[in-house]
Amino acid sequence: MRRSFILLFVLALALPVIAFAANGVPMMRALDKEEAKRGDTVVVSGSNLGKANVGELYLTDGTNDVKVKITTQTESAVTFVVGKEVKLGRYSLMILTAGETPMFIEQPVKLNIVEEYTPKPPAEEPPAEPSTATPSQTR
Repeated sequence: MRRSFILLFVLALALPVIAFAANGVPMMRALDKEEAKRGDTVVVSGSNLGKANVGELYLTDGTNDVKVKITTQTESAVTFVVGKEVKLGRYSLMILTAGETPMFIEQPVKLNIVEEYTPKPPAEEPPAEPSTATPSQTR
């Protein structure tokens, strides 16, 4: 009797996780930029990012979590605005899943909030290709 109770208890705990996994775990894979200023719009791409899976989006530094405003949302991308109250620094994105049993899931993408963008070094020009013409062809 005691074993069956424990088994039922474990099963009851596992069912929400199994149901969520069947729906698809949200996964953010890339940002459209490495740096953003306060007020900037940022696009993060991945999978299972629709409203059925992602309820809210946060920037987190591991201690402080700041909710951001989602402006558009599809299964493969979420567009959000960095709030004016966000402090400068490096943040991970964290979602609060939608549904009956919401969970916070920190994502493996990072965003630097900056006052000014870091200048990018100019792209190097490819070396000029030597001419293949022979002296008799150039006359």
